[in-house]
Amino acid sequence: MHRIRWDDLQFIHAVAEHGSLSAAARALGVNHATVLRRIALLEARNGVALFDRAQDGYRLRPEGRDLLVSLKSMERAADRIGRNLAVSGKGVVGSFRLGTTDAIASLLLPKYLHSLSEAHPKARIEVAVSNDLIDMKRPAAEIILRPAHRLPPELSGQYACDLAMQVFGAPDYLAAHPSDRPEDHQWLGVTQNFARSTAGAWQTIAVGDCVTITADSFLVLAHLAKIGLGLVMLPTFVGRKFAGLQQAPQFPDGPTNKFWVATHAEFRSEQHIAPLVDFFVEAIRSDSDVLM
Repeated sequence: MHRIRWDDLQFIHAVAEHGSLSAAARALGVNHATVLRRIALLEARNGVALFDRAQDGYRLRPEGRDLLVSLKSMERAADRIGRNLAVSGKGVVGSFRLGTTDAIASLLLPKYLHSLSEAHPKARIEVAVSNDLIDMKRPAAEIILRPAHRLPPELSGQYACDLAMQVFGAPDYLAAHPSDRPEDHQWLGVTQNFARSTAGAWQTIAVGDCVTITADSFLVLAHLAKIGLGLVMLPTFVGRKFAGLQQAPQFPDGPTNKFWVATHAEFRSEQHIAPLVDFFVEAIRSDSDVLM
């Protein structure tokens, strides 16, 4: 099979998206005959029929649907490259507020900001720390790094990765309490206002009334577990950062949450927001401390 040229792919994508040669031609700024010729040559060169021709237009054949998924991914990547090129001459400039949790701010954000300062030395970042879930709906920060099952409609952004969670405890506690029954343990947990969070939902189902101390901070809970006050469900990147904690082998399965880099609707049109979102998404996806 011949190698497909990059400029051929835009014709496939345009016809698949718009459903007709004429609509694709208008979108690409070329004439109808050019689109027809390029699609026909591509199909002949590669010995494949990509479209079914019908009276009401062109439909991508089932075997071409995977190709369309790849083309959409390429389109998004091209958009990111275009946004980055738009600011590459002078970099990201200006002051921005970044909202996140105390655990992310303490354990992950420093290395991200170090890399950001090297790539964009004229960017000024104010870090706003809060563990309150309702803060995700407030336009108090241009960039938001938060775990959540889904983004509320006020926010738009990119899913960066899954955050794993596991049960952790102090080595001495784990050695003295080998039982795999939750009711045989003392538990540390999140406060009631986090009942709908991933940790809160797991806690309600798996632990119930066995929680003896609660807090609205995973960092606080990790410190309490470290001194042997009980077991606790933590994001894996938090538990692994505490030298005095170990994953509890009797409770190997934990839930996962999604890690988002987002912005509020009020800030979507600002020139440097999209490149900043792209930057933090790539930083998270390259971070071995976060990846499952």
